[in-house]
Amino acid sequence: MKTLHHRLTWLAIVLLVPLVSIHAQPPRIDPAGIPGAMLICGGGDVSAAAFDRFIDLAQGAKAKVAVVHVNDADAAEAVLKGLKKSAQQKDAAEPKLIAWKDAKTLVDDLTGIWLITRKEQRVWEGEIKDRPLRAECLALLNRRGVIATSGRTSALIGPAGVNLLPVVDHSWSEKKKVFYDGVVTIQLTPGAALEIRGRTLSAVGAGTTYMSVWSKGTTVRTAKLEGKAKEDLTAWLRSARDRKESFPPKTVEPPVVEKGTLVIVGGGGQPENLNKKFVEYAGGEGKAVIAIFATAAPDPLPKREGLAAAFMKAGAKKATVLYGKTQAEVEIKEFLDTLKEATGLWFDGGRQWRFVDCYENTKAMPLMFDVLKRGGVIGGTSAGATIQGEYLARGGVFDNFDIRYEGYERGLGFLKGVAIDQHFSQRKRHPDMTKLMKIYPQYLGVGIDEATAIVVKGSIAEVIGKNKVYFYDAARKVEKDQPDHEALSAGGRYDLKERKVLAGEK
Repeated sequence: MKTLHHRLTWLAIVLLVPLVSIHAQPPRIDPAGIPGAMLICGGGDVSAAAFDRFIDLAQGAKAKVAVVHVNDADAAEAVLKGLKKSAQQKDAAEPKLIAWKDAKTLVDDLTGIWLITRKEQRVWEGEIKDRPLRAECLALLNRRGVIATSGRTSALIGPAGVNLLPVVDHSWSEKKKVFYDGVVTIQLTPGAALEIRGRTLSAVGAGTTYMSVWSKGTTVRTAKLEGKAKEDLTAWLRSARDRKESFPPKTVEPPVVEKGTLVIVGGGGQPENLNKKFVEYAGGEGKAVIAIFATAAPDPLPKREGLAAAFMKAGAKKATVLYGKTQAEVEIKEFLDTLKEATGLWFDGGRQWRFVDCYENTKAMPLMFDVLKRGGVIGGTSAGATIQGEYLARGGVFDNFDIRYEGYERGLGFLKGVAIDQHFSQRKRHPDMTKLMKIYPQYLGVGIDEATAIVVKGSIAEVIGKNKVYFYDAARKVEKDQPDHEALSAGGRYDLKERKVLAGEK
């Protein structure tokens, strides 16, 4: 498509984030990403792979697509020609060509539109204002359709256009690279195409997409997207937000549980009689009311009624499994009423980022802290252990190999000032915690072995179970050839606030 520019294209997804205290819940970012899909193509000729993918996303043989243009019929005809040549198009309906000014409405049964406009914004801005068509575009995405753009036309989906994403379009310059404070920037080489489907970003065809995020006082984070590589849009948006808010903070609150108890289990089985102890911390036999979260597991969520039965057998008055995963589901009256009644909360295993997606900045969160304020207990195993810390270790969306995953570094924060890792010795995670402490020395690192736990009251963590717990303090002086941590077995106690082993406890 020779009429489109051949230079690199910058797409900046802007986060307008209010400044808030690190003690408050951060602004919520919808973890689901966008409904439907978008295909954003860089400058130069659009690849055959991009045309094929567009038809595929528009339901393949059932696709009903249109090229909608604003004052650029020639470029629109070129796109139309490319779509007709697509191998995916042969069984689908004939693509339509629609001029923006003539589009009274987008046909309700369309499954995809390709937007085309001249590069000069002044040419199309007036027509967009007169006929926004934003509602129709949103309706298309909400019924899982696809919207595509090429080159500078990407600006059309931004605030000056139909405002589907807060996107700003810029030409790339080797001499003057521009970064925006609190912004995720996506840069496409000529011929590259980026698919945004829900929350997943992936490359289509040849070419490369470069991603970066920056905020004042931070270094630039970059990533390259090509081949089969994927990135998570939600994590990048969260990363921009966290950088804007200076999280992780340089100074952290001391790890003190003012009221109530935390039970933090390293996964791989539980210490002996833990359920009975948990019931005691939750108010005792015949009084404990326990809510269980299975949220960290992948869909479909597994039934955890057996865990509820185990707590009942241990003496609980009531044990309820809560299966809500979306903000709407965790803010219904029945869900919130269960939390208001609870004297104990149990976070089950899985992947910790799912807890964040489910509960962060919802009405459920303050009710969880209220359980502690009433003198109750919060516990969890594996992912349910890590989520209790202020810093979230292994928050990766695609895998959990890296202890640090930018964008998912905020835990639920029941225990301030700590980063908690689990399955610790069994998965040889000591070097990972050492690395994390070099990056964030303000945190106290806690590595918990399987079938082992710490019970935290006030600032004191007591070890229970058959293996060990490891405490990492970056400020602790380490002699040559000595471990950079303190290791405690069952019965050992560690003062989290003072960062020291209590006398006679090793």
